[in-house]
Amino acid sequence: MKKISGSTFYFKKLFPTIWFGFLAFFIITAVLSGATAESFMFIVVPAFMVVFGFLFFKKLLWDLADEVYDEGDSLLFRKGVKEQRVFLKDIINISHTPMQSPEKVVLHLREEGAIGKELAFNPPMRFNKFAKNPIVNDLIDRVDRAKRT
Repeated sequence: MKKISGSTFYFKKLFPTIWFGFLAFFIITAVLSGATAESFMFIVVPAFMVVFGFLFFKKLLWDLADEVYDEGDSLLFRKGVKEQRVFLKDIINISHTPMQSPEKVVLHLREEGAIGKELAFNPPMRFNKFAKNPIVNDLIDRVDRAKRT
């Protein structure tokens, strides 16, 4: 069993905590300093950034699996306390976004599981983002072979 996913601590926990903490500090400071009609934007803009940040994190980061293990003919996804085993023959499509941070791989499955029908994870970080990801290429080849047999 080989781990094929990268760490999600920074993207799922640390960065959102810093983002929302900074905005909460900014809003609280503006309110305590007696925000008036002229400084109304000092509350509206951070509030807008909170909503934007929440939607952004929900769409791009919080759907990532915590850990993904390659078990040969299947992949084991762990997200919180939930686990889902996905056989390679049950994968319909593999989407990969190499120029996004974090790099993201999304598997589209035939059937809904404990985590969902679309499972996303980030592969381990690598320096050359322009080269093809070896984990994704290997996974595509193995899914193709599993479907043919």
